[in-house]
Amino acid sequence: MTLQVLPPEMLEAPKDKIETKEAQPYWKPRSLKDGESEEFRLLGCYETGHAIVGWQYASEKVRDNGELGFAGYVVTRSHPGQPADIARETDWSKPDRPKIDGTFVKPRRFLAWVATSAARGRLEVLFIEQKSLREQLTEILQEAEDYTWTEQGLANFSIKISRKGAGLETSYSILPKVRKVPDKIISSWEKEKDTIWLPNFFEGKDPFDGKQTDEKGLPAGGSDARGAYVKPTKQTKKVETETEF
Repeated sequence: MTLQVLPPEMLEAPKDKIETKEAQPYWKPRSLKDGESEEFRLLGCYETGHAIVGWQYASEKVRDNGELGFAGYVVTRSHPGQPADIARETDWSKPDRPKIDGTFVKPRRFLAWVATSAARGRLEVLFIEQKSLREQLTEILQEAEDYTWTEQGLANFSIKISRKGAGLETSYSILPKVRKVPDKIISSWEKEKDTIWLPNFFEGKDPFDGKQTDEKGLPAGGSDARGAYVKPTKQTKKVETETEF
């Protein structure tokens, strides 16, 4: 039995629209500068509520002074089309950076995944908007015999995300490396995994607030009910241990 690690959001999904604030701490590849890279270990997967795919767009609303202004991001499960509150494009050629009427900033698809950062040693959300990175990661995860998962759903490998170039010449790459999961991370994950639930994004709630429940302790929404839980595959390849990451 194989692990369904990628969210099957390519299929039909409800066209909901819920405003949300970006969760903290989170990390986006575009925060890298030319020549920089960061390394992460993926934790959990779609079936455990620790990986999702969705769409995000910048919204506008009328401010107190009567002018339209940025009003945060809206996250949807499926492509939102061209909603009335979508933000207009900015004319960067002019000093006052005016908005261009009749235009809109295109919604961007994203993959969000819980991970631990090698640099900061903490639990984070990888928020990947680059199509090239999502495609590279998909290819890596399909090599199931090389890049395995523990019984707890932790990746027996790390991914190094790198950036090269700037502006329109920017490119990103992912380099996987087989790494045994240290006992310290296994122990920490058992304590922290229930504190983060990425489907909260679709409910306008903080993913770091954990899975929401009602007064009876039952799930109170935010989850995508499609698909059954698939147990992670056991480790099948000897992996190295170099650091505590």
